Amino acid sequence: MKEIKIAHLYYDLMNLYGENGNVKVLKKHLERQGINTKISELTIDDNIDFNKYDIFYIGSGNTEAFNLSLIDILKYKNEIKNAIDNNKFFIVTGNAINLFGKYYLDLNDDEKCCLDVLDFDSKEIDFRIVGEQFFQNSKLKNEIIGFQNRDTVLKNVNEKNLFNVNIGTGYVPKSNFEGIWKKNFYGTYLLGPVLARNPHFTEFLVKNILKEHNLEYKKVHDKFETKAYQEYIKNVKEK
Repeated sequence: MKEIKIAHLYYDLMNLYGENGNVKVLKKHLERQGINTKISELTIDDNIDFNKYDIFYIGSGNTEAFNLSLIDILKYKNEIKNAIDNNKFFIVTGNAINLFGKYYLDLNDDEKCCLDVLDFDSKEIDFRIVGEQFFQNSKLKNEIIGFQNRDTVLKNVNEKNLFNVNIGTGYVPKSNFEGIWKKNFYGTYLLGPVLARNPHFTEFLVKNILKEHNLEYKKVHDKFETKAYQEYIKNVKEK
């Protein structure tokens, strides 16, 4: 049986909104496909071998957790760049996306160097962006739903966007685009957990993961997941 290995990075720091739910959902969907899935929880001072894993996940964290994670992850800059270039999967949610840009600018205009493996900058703002979001991915018919609670924005983005904004906030207020999509890197500010709330998006990711491993996707219909998704959209849009 094929085994897929998931590295849950900074699981103890970058899990502010229960984002470890994304890893659990991804594991569940892969196992439905008959794939043995192993999750390794890795954090500061662990020796992370980026050649050992197929998928890397990082969730959101508070400012202190973000800064601690940034200090540690910088030592893996070359390994992460190579992993992205070699089509390893990265699923990144919340403010963890800021780790991958060129730099992060705080309210005092103090600049923190980030991984610089993707072409954008991030900046702290003096207000919070909070609310339900409805996005669209160009490969999917169904809307992507989620929640944002953030005080940073992405600027000078020179990467492909992951989503178009139907309702909500993109890179910055009034932007029509959100998220970063480069090869198999999928990064978004969306919380939720986003994979738990979007079975169609999770299916899309799993199909791509299997394709990368030359495995065939088997359609698995989960009526409960689909109904929950549809009910959520109905309830929010009727308010």
